[in-house]
Parts: sequence; C-alpha cells; structure tokens
Amino acid sequence: MRKSLRHILTVLLLLAAGVTFGQELDSIWSVGQKENDVMLETRPQDVTLLRPTKSETYRFDRLWGAVTVGTTGFGFDLATPISEMVHLRAGFAIMPSLKTDMTFSIRVGESDPKYDKNGNRIETKFEKLANAFQQVTGKEIRENVNMIGRPTFYNAKLLVDVFPFHNKKWFLTGGIYYGNEQIAKAYNSTEDMNVLYSVSLYNSLHGKVIEAVEDPWNIDNEVVIMEYGNAAIVLPQEQTEYLYKYMKRYGRMGIHLGDYYLEPDEDNMVRCSVKANRLKPYLGFGYGNATPQGDKRVAFSLEAGLMMWGGTPRVDCYGTDLVDMNVKGRVGHYIDFFKAMKAYPVVNLRVACRLF
Repeated sequence: MRKSLRHILTVLLLLAAGVTFGQELDSIWSVGQKENDVMLETRPQDVTLLRPTKSETYRFDRLWGAVTVGTTGFGFDLATPISEMVHLRAGFAIMPSLKTDMTFSIRVGESDPKYDKNGNRIETKFEKLANAFQQVTGKEIRENVNMIGRPTFYNAKLLVDVFPFHNKKWFLTGGIYYGNEQIAKAYNSTEDMNVLYSVSLYNSLHGKVIEAVEDPWNIDNEVVIMEYGNAAIVLPQEQTEYLYKYMKRYGRMGIHLGDYYLEPDEDNMVRCSVKANRLKPYLGFGYGNATPQGDKRVAFSLEAGLMMWGGTPRVDCYGTDLVDMNVKGRVGHYIDFFKAMKAYPVVNLRVACRLF
C-alpha cells in the first residue's frame, strides 16, 4: 500500500514539474518571439530594401497624349517620365501645304534695261524678241511667270525634356527630328503653261535657226519647225534670217537667275525644290510640364528652339543647286533667305491630356 502511494505521489510530482516546465518554455518562446518581432521591426535596412526607389516611382507611371501647333506644323506626341527630372517625348508633325504666290521674270541675254541713262522708256531685248517671235509664229510670250511655292516637310521626333529646377516648370530639350528631304517646292501656275510653252518653242527654234543659217550645206536656210508623218511646218528663208539677227545677238530665253537661266522642262514646266538633310538635331527650352503629377487631366506647355539643317539647304532646279549660283533679282531674294537659314526656328504650343 505504501509503495502504491509512493508511486502515485511520484507521478503527480513529475506531472506538476512537467506543467511548470512547459509554462516556462511557453514564456521563453513568447519573449523570444517578441524580441524577434522587435528586431524585425527595428531593422531599417530590411524595410528599405522592400521599398521602390524614388526614381522608380516615376518611371513610366503615367502617359500623356498631346496635340501641337507651331512652326513645325500640326502634330501629336506621347510623353512619359523616366525619372523625376527626365521625361521622354515621341511624336509626329506635318506642315500644312500653304500656298505662296511668287513672280519670276523671263529674260533674254545678259542685261535687259527698261530705261536709258536719261530715264526714258526703251524697248528691251525681251520685248524685241517677243514681238519678232509673235510676228513669225503667232505665239505670245509674256514677261512674267506666276509661281506657286508650298512647304512640304514633315518630321517624326524623339525628344528628352530635362527639368533642372525644383518647381519642375522650366525645362531643357534635346533630341532629333527625322523627316523628308524636300522641305519646299515651287512650280509655275497652270495659267502660265502657255507662256512657258512659247518659251520652250522659242528656245527650240533658236537652236534650229542658228544651226540652219550657219550650216554651209543648208543653202535655203529653211527651218523645219514641226513634223507630222510625211508633212512638215517649214520656216521660210526670209523669216529664218529675220529671226537670226535677233537670236544670234541675244541668245536663249528663260528665267534669268544671274549666272544661270532656268528654262522650262520637257513638260513646259518650271519646277524647283528646296532640300535639306533628313536627320535634324534639335535643341530648345520651354515652360510647362509634359507629364504633370496629381489629379490634373489637361496641361499646357510652350517650347522654343532650333532645328539644325546640318548645313545650308539646297535649292535644286533640274539638278543644279542655285545656292552656289550668282542669283539676282526677286529669285535671288528667295535664295538668300535659304542661304541665311542654317537652322529652322521652332516655336510650338502643346496641349496635353492624361491617358492613364
């Protein structure tokens, strides 16, 4: 009996000790868990590693679309931030085909004064030739030709805006424009095609008359103007010699550009084009934010800068660069304008709307 009571008391003591020991373990575990939680909460380096950097919070987090209007024409672009201070823009712009009327004068010979030294009106070389030509052929040649000038350039652009100041309003811009080679063109009006046809006919007749009269084998000095199968229109000797005395002295007819005469092409048209490099670097500055933060849905900005042509634009007329010629008169003023324009001024207003 005593042994049984001893065994039961031993078991009870062991159970009591176990319970006490378990409570102590729970207490130790709880304290350790709390200490561990405190350690996790008070290790700033661990928390920092889980947070995005400041620049990452701006990168491509919003997209703005905009329409632009200015000296590059009408266009659109898309803009997004790649950091707090740097934004990226890409877009396209095209210049509307606005018409500009110009007048070019037809001349013959090296000089064609209309007044003598005393200021009296005299018959010019062109007028003498035009009258002689009309008497022989019945075709009138007017002195002036109306030309139409149009801008034709368009460009894609890739620009980077940098906001160096704290208010994020003023920005500097750099990038590239890439577009077509021909930036403008000029051509005669349809009303003056008859005049240029007469000029072409005169120049063709000029070569035939000079050759006929100076050819020792052509005894009759006859000139074949046109041929239709077996039939031909022949200029008789008397009229040939009448034209020869003027044509030999004065020369060919065309738009006088100083050292160069611009004659109609095979279609009886006068065409010129202004060409520049396709790739054009750009530098500028502006005011406004292309991709503002916050709840704004609409934003405005104004930008100004220079688009670099990469040299002087070329004024191409039938493969001849008129910039290299000694061009005078009204046409010379147009050429001088392009000579001086080493860079194209850019001023654009931008109206943007947030897409997301």
